[in-house]
Amino acid sequence: KKHTVDSVFALVLFVLFAITALFVTSSGALAYRNISETMEERFDKSTCVSYITAKIRGNNDCGNITVEDFCGKSALCIRQSINDETYTTYIYYHDGAVRELFCLEGLELGADAGADIANAQALSFSENGNLITAELIDSQGKTSRFSVCL
Repeated sequence: KKHTVDSVFALVLFVLFAITALFVTSSGALAYRNISETMEERFDKSTCVSYITAKIRGNNDCGNITVEDFCGKSALCIRQSINDETYTTYIYYHDGAVRELFCLEGLELGADAGADIANAQALSFSENGNLITAELIDSQGKTSRFSVCL
C-alpha cells in the first residue's frame, strides 16, 4: 500500500506541475500577442506620421508642396525638378493603405500605381496658408491629426 500512496502522490504532483506549466505558457502567449498587436498599431501610425512629416520638411522649397485632388481624394503633392524635368510625389490613401506615387509631372496614373507606406483606414490633407494638416485614421480606427508648417 505504501508504494501505491507514493505513486498516487507522484502522479498528482506531476499533474499539478503540468497544469501550472500550461497556465504559465498560455499566459505568456496571451501577453506576447497583446504586446505584438500594440507594437504593430504604433508602428503603422508612427511610421506614417514620421514619413509624411519628413517628406514635407525635406522638400520644403518655395511652392513645391501643395494639397491637391488625386483620384478623387486629397493628396499631398511634392514637386521637384530633376534633370530639367518636373516630377511629382503623391502621398494619399487608397484601398486600406497610405501610399506614395512618384511620377513624371502630367503622367496619368491611377491610385493603384502607388507603393504602400502603412496600413490605415483613411488619410486626408488640408492646406491653410503655410500650414499642411493631415488627419490619419490608423488600422485600428484611432484618429490622429497633425500639422506641419511650410
